[in-house]
Amino acid sequence: MPALLAFAACVLIWGSTWYAIEFQLGVVAKEWSVFYRFALSAVLLQGWCTLRGLKVDFGRTGHIAAAGTGIFLFGINYLLVYAGTEHLTSGLVAICFSTLSMMNILSARIFLKTPIHLPVLAAAIIGVSGLALVFSREVAQFSMADETMVGLAFCLSATVTASFGNTIAASGKAKAFPILPFTALGLFYSSGFNLVVALASGEPMTFDSGTPYVASLLYLSVFGTVVAFTLYLWLIAEIGVARAGYISVVMPLVALTISTIYEGFVWSAAALTGLGLIIAGNAMMVRIKGKEDPAPSQTPSAN
Repeated sequence: MPALLAFAACVLIWGSTWYAIEFQLGVVAKEWSVFYRFALSAVLLQGWCTLRGLKVDFGRTGHIAAAGTGIFLFGINYLLVYAGTEHLTSGLVAICFSTLSMMNILSARIFLKTPIHLPVLAAAIIGVSGLALVFSREVAQFSMADETMVGLAFCLSATVTASFGNTIAASGKAKAFPILPFTALGLFYSSGFNLVVALASGEPMTFDSGTPYVASLLYLSVFGTVVAFTLYLWLIAEIGVARAGYISVVMPLVALTISTIYEGFVWSAAALTGLGLIIAGNAMMVRIKGKEDPAPSQTPSAN
């Protein structure tokens, strides 16, 4: 039950962050918005760890694992998604990101030697297919003749990058450390990386003091990052990287619910059919018991 609640919390939070991110775009360059988000998250989570007296000697191994997780999962991943969003509709972005469920399975197999469980793979395929039906109108409008191919390349690269970060977090070396301090350290490394990218972009360091920007930044930092990513990394340790990755299939439904209320999204017959497939895939995933832990001797080095 705790795993199910953590899964649901991640779905609800991340499904709503898509709408919150819209308030981050415009006045402030995306590179700086990403830096602000993860830098604030790092400070907040480290502050919480300090208050609770959570001090950990990570050593070289821990720092490498945290840096890898932070740079891939909180850094490159988000920068690529933001770049892809500039060329793709939100529906196509959601479909691209939903392939993370399958990318995690393949990445865990390659780097962690985790067996591929056919029920998990089948549930992921069913879920992604359902999401493609939900956004069938946008899929039908996809063209290889314009910049959508650029957006597709960015977003698919983002899912591959995220799967690398997930795999590092699922390794035995990463799971040897307490989740909160490890996540905080990863956020600090991602903040440093994102700062370098923001400076290299040449975009001016600006800040929007308006309520929409500040409120969305706080929501994305506290809930979208500190709370959700801590739960997500805990889920990876509890149920395996493959099953945890199914969150990427389900969370667009929350975004669609918000879009239905505030943006007038209309549910077609194909979308409802797709919803049924996603629910079926989710039901399969929930019924799968156990977790996909690699044998300790097969855990790869994070170097």
